[in-house]
Amino acid sequence: MSPEALAEIVVTTIKAALAPVRADLARLEGTLAALEARPLLPGPPGRDGRDGAPGTDGAAGADGLGFDQLSATYAGDRTLALTFTNGTAAKTIPIVLTGLPVWQGTYVANATYEPGDLVNWGGSTWICKACTPGKPGEGATGWQLMVKRGRDGRDGKA
Repeated sequence: MSPEALAEIVVTTIKAALAPVRADLARLEGTLAALEARPLLPGPPGRDGRDGAPGTDGAAGADGLGFDQLSATYAGDRTLALTFTNGTAAKTIPIVLTGLPVWQGTYVANATYEPGDLVNWGGSTWICKACTPGKPGEGATGWQLMVKRGRDGRDGKA
């Protein structure tokens, strides 16, 4: 028998022996794909474990601060400062009062105004609604008319 014929017989025998294994493998791959496509089902909840040994107490904390140690000051430019004092220790918390109306006087060109700024322009009072360097008036998106200028009165006679 030639080596080629012997090799052909070995290959055919091995393929025949592996055919059922390949069929089982294909079936298992299909089953695995179906299982992986299923939504997960939660199992029953586990039992709680035993409590551990009690720990040691922590160090005593510092005394807290109350309203007796509180002072509030207006720091200007829309900032309220809350200061808690206990002996020599002090803690200040600044609170920015966004949108608080603040009179800025007559409108100044190219100045930047913040929400809440009030200006006089053209005899009317305007309130700034969004940060803007633009002037108040018709079509101004950052401003809202607050008080409209009245009509001029007649000259009085003495």
